Amino acid sequence: MENQTAVTEFILLGFTDVRWLQILLFILLLITYVLTIAGNALIISITLVNQRLQMPMYFFLRNFSVLEIGFTSASIPKVLFNLASGHQSISVAGCFAQCLFYLTVGTAEFCLLAAMSFDRYVAICNPLHYTSIMTSHFCNWLVLASWLIGFGYVLVPLVLLFRLPFCGPNIINHFFCDSAALLKLACTDTHLLRLLSFLLATGSILGTLAITVFSYFKIISVVMRIPSIIGQNNVHLYNPWYSTS
Repeated sequence: MENQTAVTEFILLGFTDVRWLQILLFILLLITYVLTIAGNALIISITLVNQRLQMPMYFFLRNFSVLEIGFTSASIPKVLFNLASGHQSISVAGCFAQCLFYLTVGTAEFCLLAAMSFDRYVAICNPLHYTSIMTSHFCNWLVLASWLIGFGYVLVPLVLLFRLPFCGPNIINHFFCDSAALLKLACTDTHLLRLLSFLLATGSILGTLAITVFSYFKIISVVMRIPSIIGQNNVHLYNPWYSTS
């Protein structure tokens, strides 16, 4: 039988092999990354310092900014290092960690967006019960549940993925460790794992999307039922030149 050597590291092809293009991409990507971190850090700081922003909506916005920082930091620093050094390899453990954090934070973002839409639904459709429903304890649990769901959704498929034998090609046609690209490098049949990953990804996306769509559908229906006389009164109040026949 032909000898097979287990893969100990992967090679990320990245964007290009041309050195001057790598330097240019490094500069552009570094500027974009710094601006992203600075913008989200500013949102976090403002919502923490300003006492008038201590509401559930800004609490969720602050946590979403934290997720955005984690989402970009899961892959971009490694990409910047590869572009600056020309070193394109990543260890198997590093690849697993990158996939785990990237997918966990990405899934948590979907869940948090659903929680934010639910918050707006309660605020607009049930304003009298808003303070009793959206308590600080309940908001903390929604954020924690987003992280736990994100971690639980991706942990099992990733553990199964990295337990597969990688004994052949180790070149990933991407700029970071992507699970779909890794499945193509496994030296065994991956149809069941592909199906499991597809079902979990579809469930997380469609589940959170259903909550978001339902919440905003109810919000729009409530807004559309507002009597038109309110809008006419506002026109009379703020526009003295308005007159009716």
